[in-house]
Amino acid sequence: MRKTGALIAIATLAAVTLSPPPAAAFGLRLGPFSLHVPFFLPGFRHRLYMHANPNDSARPESAEGRAGSAQGVNSALLYPNLALPAIFQNIFWPDSSPWPFGYREIFSTAFAGSSANSDPSLCQPSVDANQTVGRIRDEVSPTADQTQLLQKLGGALGAASGFLAKSCPNAIPAQPTARLQLMQSQIEELEMAIDIVRQPLQDFEQSLSADQKARFETAAPPPDADRRIQTSAAIPTCGGLPVAIDWSIDQIDKSVQPTDAQRDDLASVKQSFSKAATDLETHCPTLAPPTALERLEAIQARLDATGRSVLSIQVALADFETKLSDEQKGRFDNMNIAAQ
Repeated sequence: MRKTGALIAIATLAAVTLSPPPAAAFGLRLGPFSLHVPFFLPGFRHRLYMHANPNDSARPESAEGRAGSAQGVNSALLYPNLALPAIFQNIFWPDSSPWPFGYREIFSTAFAGSSANSDPSLCQPSVDANQTVGRIRDEVSPTADQTQLLQKLGGALGAASGFLAKSCPNAIPAQPTARLQLMQSQIEELEMAIDIVRQPLQDFEQSLSADQKARFETAAPPPDADRRIQTSAAIPTCGGLPVAIDWSIDQIDKSVQPTDAQRDDLASVKQSFSKAATDLETHCPTLAPPTALERLEAIQARLDATGRSVLSIQVALADFETKLSDEQKGRFDNMNIAAQ
């Protein structure tokens, strides 16, 4: 999934790691640490779900807020920059919120009401390395050499956001299969953006002493965190329960009204949907790995699974659509549903 455009990500990473000083390249002012873009405040860290902590302070209409509520053609599946603040938070300070790229979100985004034009406001750089670098500095008390590595990490965070801001789609396809293709491309862009952060994070982690690593990996949770963890409800799934798959097939059935001869084709679509949901669920960790680098790698694995699932759903639907009459294709392409 990360092969497409990998050279772009590598070149961006090289600019982060080789430009002296990295702060100047990304507008980062060391000392007060400023990067001119909104970010998140850290939450507590135990379970690994990818969404900003609702208790965090955020400026109105911030990208992380929009990611939490965006649906349909405003989905983070189409505008991955919306998901980046939550992903970075879950690399450094995981909270307990749902993964925003689940089976229902994929299906609902594919069949949401169409929009001919994209929304540039959803494509703005969405993170502020200021708060991340500042909190890490406070937690680990870096040496002078480590501070330079931390500065490079901050530059990489800003570079990743800038990289994704440039992936804004010119238009949102109305046809579901074409929209799924766009989703797959945007997931690849998100993976490449995260790749930009990987090496600087690894270099910084490896530079830490045992005591610093312990402080870096055990950020203090809020006072009620233990209670919230102990009383948490059943862990939500990342894939799709059988009822979700049945729901999506039922939506297609009602809209297309397949003939008896097309029932077997629809059954094959359901089988592909089930495999896609299973792949998503397989890569749905219930606990955060112990280090920030391992959490980044776990997120990349989940994004790989998301990309595979989107491709599987897209191929199944494209094949099914070839079996439909022109009238059925019209109803299929004009389906407008929402996640339930």
